[in-house]
Amino acid sequence: MHFSSTTFHTKYFKGVIALIVLLILMRIAAPYVVQYYVNYQLKHTQGVTGHVGDVDLFLYRGAYAIDDVEIYAVDATSAPKPLLSIQTLDFSLAWSALLKGNLVTNMAFTRPEIVIYDKDPNASEQNKQVKDETTWVGLANNLVLFSIDTLTIEQGKLTLVNSTNSGENPTFISSINAKIENITNAQNLSKTLVTTLNVEGALMGQAALKLNGKLDPFSKQANFDLNAEVQRFSVKNLDTVFKVYTPFDIEAGGIDGAMELVAKDNNLNGYVKAGVQNLSVFSWREDIEKDDDGIFTAIFEGSVDLLSSILENDESKLVAARIPIEGQLDNADVSTFQAVISVLKNAFFDAFKMKVDNVISFEDTDNKSNTEGN
Repeated sequence: MHFSSTTFHTKYFKGVIALIVLLILMRIAAPYVVQYYVNYQLKHTQGVTGHVGDVDLFLYRGAYAIDDVEIYAVDATSAPKPLLSIQTLDFSLAWSALLKGNLVTNMAFTRPEIVIYDKDPNASEQNKQVKDETTWVGLANNLVLFSIDTLTIEQGKLTLVNSTNSGENPTFISSINAKIENITNAQNLSKTLVTTLNVEGALMGQAALKLNGKLDPFSKQANFDLNAEVQRFSVKNLDTVFKVYTPFDIEAGGIDGAMELVAKDNNLNGYVKAGVQNLSVFSWREDIEKDDDGIFTAIFEGSVDLLSSILENDESKLVAARIPIEGQLDNADVSTFQAVISVLKNAFFDAFKMKVDNVISFEDTDNKSNTEGN
């Protein structure tokens, strides 16, 4: 059978038109398919439930974005509790890594909020799936086609909810901006600590909190080098935490802190510095009249006030300590004796500066170098 050139071109043109129409229909349907798939995965993940809003595709940069992510913890004894909410979750191909032959993904969170619920240690665990990392790893693997190499957070919030007799009281870190890079070593670096992280936030929306460092995401044993600082914040903002975990409550005061911590094959080396200014744990009106504390509690809290006044440095007005940390990651040794000595040193000799000393590094960890700093 003989086909004319005109017939061939007509069928070719119709085929191209049909393909274009099919691609357009697929492009229109794709966001709804992705939305249905994500909601299906959330619905069928044990221990959690949730839903997502609109899904947008950006073919020109190999990306898709999910809006209004809401995830809740569920169990048989209580109503669903908010766990995670995200204004926008963006997945995109890392083109710079692709040029090096690595097919990886960048993940960006806009205004995420994570809520952690502290429970009574004597209460039975109702929802173990939420704390099981396989729950979240499995969910992430179902949502992301390729490994994640860069993770960014913009304007995030982390909230700890303590349950007390007066109800649920939140302690939070807001304005979290973070970036974790080279998680899969797509840059093909040869050194041990290939992943870098930088995190900033505001404790209780006030005190600046910074965490930066490097780590090895591939090693079975812990390898990292982390520095952290927190500027002065009101202890009163953490009153609920103190009431839950300590035998007294705080009436006034401010805390500064700094930390250097290195782990090399699970061997820890580092220190924590903490300083308290104008500490007050006893108030007759607050403790006796309002809280109805007993006489022994009042005596104890008054003694703490007196001791803090004695140990306060005259120049910096801080009661401070520098506590060395050594040992294995799962069995760290914190020297109480060294902590007491450092409190006395700060009070009567040389005041500590609440900054990172930069005296500990990953390379020095085997030598247990932990020179006392200021």
